[in-house]
Amino acid sequence: MNRYNLRLPGWDGTPLALDVHLPDAVVRPVPTVVTRTPYGRGHHLAEGVGWARRGFAYVVQDVRGRYDSDGVWECYRNERGDGAALADWIRAQEWSDGRLIGYGGSYSGYTAWALAVERPEVVAAVVSMGPSMALYRTKFENGVLRLAEHAAWWLERADGRVSRDGLTALLLGTDPGALAHLPVTGLPDRIGVSLPGWADVVRDGPCHQPKEEITERELASLPTAGLHIGGWYDLLIEETLAHWRTVGSALTPRPPQQLVIGPWGHDLAFTGRTRYADRDHGAHSLLDLGALQVAWLRDCLDGTARAGEQILPIGGTTWLSWPSDTTERVLHAHPDGSLRPSQPDATLGGFVHDPADPRPSLAPATDRKALDERPDALRYATPPLPAALTFTAAEAHLDVAAPIGDVDWIVRLTEHTADGQVFELTRGRSGGSGRLVLSPVVSTLPAGSRLRLEIAGSDFPRLALALGTGADRYTTTATAPVRQSVRALRLVLETS
Repeated sequence: MNRYNLRLPGWDGTPLALDVHLPDAVVRPVPTVVTRTPYGRGHHLAEGVGWARRGFAYVVQDVRGRYDSDGVWECYRNERGDGAALADWIRAQEWSDGRLIGYGGSYSGYTAWALAVERPEVVAAVVSMGPSMALYRTKFENGVLRLAEHAAWWLERADGRVSRDGLTALLLGTDPGALAHLPVTGLPDRIGVSLPGWADVVRDGPCHQPKEEITERELASLPTAGLHIGGWYDLLIEETLAHWRTVGSALTPRPPQQLVIGPWGHDLAFTGRTRYADRDHGAHSLLDLGALQVAWLRDCLDGTARAGEQILPIGGTTWLSWPSDTTERVLHAHPDGSLRPSQPDATLGGFVHDPADPRPSLAPATDRKALDERPDALRYATPPLPAALTFTAAEAHLDVAAPIGDVDWIVRLTEHTADGQVFELTRGRSGGSGRLVLSPVVSTLPAGSRLRLEIAGSDFPRLALALGTGADRYTTTATAPVRQSVRALRLVLETS
């Protein structure tokens, strides 16, 4: 009864391609798992078979303008209307019991939530895995372009009908310095790829909200259960946590929301590997997410699902609920390089950020020890911890001198292990003095490790460079070294 290469009109009549996977013998109508993807529905064939074997219908559709669907793909446009048209069609099928489950990660996470907010009366649950909810939220961090991510995604995914997997590695392999090209908006010319939408995202900037953005109010009033799955190394971890905290929060009783986070990247635990870059998280970091999803959805459809959390801290060995009973711990940076509870009696010092030789980015969970040889950062460490320490949030408070020209203050909290490795735990970017909330993390450090706080002027190419001239960092080419001075720096941890 499976049906492939079907064509269904979108909200305005544009034909969109979809596949339908059904259980072998549909003796009665069944619930339907729905994925709408820009990455090719052909990648979901095995997934469709798996859902059908477990008694669900599975419908996967190419979004407008991608792969076999007609029209033009404009990121974050038409997904509400096209999702609603698909939902209405599914409900009218004889094999459908009228209950839908939105399912997807990254951009497909957005389409799953769009389906839910447009048809809340029929979407019983959403399985959301690191959702990418808008360009201005995904492509910018504290107002600065995530240069490497924007380049990689746009090269391989956007401005085309099909994805071009591997194009980033190919182009950067032949031109390793391409991401340092100035102006940033001229990067496509440097690498020889037509990317008409690349510069528009940069020019629109971090405050450009699309017409079809799914609002916090819509999510809060959504009567939909949610399974929110994320990874500590995923750049979209903040979206995962925001949805877990927001969906259905305006309703009483609130629909059940389940949170699952482990030491994974954007591909979550589906790789089957316990190692992420240089860090091995052990066999306990593996979860059978497929089985977990099926069990949770059956509970949702039966009305027996409950709210809860499963969290494995970075460095942890035991899955936890989200810690609620925490204690604030304050540590101050000292001129001698120490990080301790007492307040310093002198200013800290400074470093030089040189855009011609910027402090480089490293992938998450990569040993950062080699960067200790560079002089373009300040570092402050605790003594070896006398006992294990778990913290659930971190923020830095900066008192810095404002130099002439534009600068970034990159604050990074790392673990210096007993055997000498240095691993990033959380980070943030600020434009000047004040409070800086660092990226979400729950981490457990064993006795013998040290906490180390670092402050630098760049994180390139993860973030686009501050050029040091005061001119726009995306459309100009002149650069100048800048000396950045730090008067005081303190770390505030929520420990459990």
